[in-house]
Amino acid sequence: MRRPQWDRRLTREHGRLVALQMLCHELLSYVRVELANRYLPVKHKCPCCGWEGNRFHDYFEVVRTHTNVECPQCASHPRHRALFLWMHAENKLANWRGIGLVFAPEAAFASAWASSHRLHVFGIDVRARRNVNLQADLCNLPVANNSIDLQWCHHVLEHIKNDRDAIKELYRILRPVSGELILSVPMRTGVRTLEYGFSNTRESGHWRVYGDDFVDTVAACGFHIEPLTYDLSPQDRELYGLIQERYYICTKPE
Repeated sequence: MRRPQWDRRLTREHGRLVALQMLCHELLSYVRVELANRYLPVKHKCPCCGWEGNRFHDYFEVVRTHTNVECPQCASHPRHRALFLWMHAENKLANWRGIGLVFAPEAAFASAWASSHRLHVFGIDVRARRNVNLQADLCNLPVANNSIDLQWCHHVLEHIKNDRDAIKELYRILRPVSGELILSVPMRTGVRTLEYGFSNTRESGHWRVYGDDFVDTVAACGFHIEPLTYDLSPQDRELYGLIQERYYICTKPE
């Protein structure tokens, strides 16, 4: 379980006062949620780890707080839980086979990848950390052309300065026809992508906020891109703490 702790990076980027204010807010939120989960009826469930409770933890950023989103046990967010449900509903873990690359691997999916017996999964990140098998830059991957059967890339491209170079690398290494890139980014509807021109520390280091033209950007690099659809009832969406978010399945033509 992730507990509030002093963030040196936050202190370095925004100063001790901002870091202290965020720590205090997070501590108060943590206590409130823990009390709710101990004494109030169960309302939510995490499909990734099986946790059940009254409320998910809040997730804090400098400019906003996302309420009731993070699993107290495995730290999954709505996107993790939605994709986990989709993978199991579509029997993807049994059907996927070959080589899979997971970019910036997250603990919420560790059990899923471990149970995928025909898919050999390798974690990739630009930084050396837990669950990473290969430290590499997404814009310059030491991977052969047309060799990867599954690519799992969620909330990564917004952190990369030259996102088109990264998308072209994903295209280069994906196996034609049968390979799949499962992709998502933070997006706003009704607007075009806004480039900051720098790594915005007030937006978790994002270089941009994507808009409706994201699909065109991916398609321009050669991919055939389709929305990933998996409908749940309003009751299930409430149970698992899901929000409306776009996911895409990208394939490489022959």
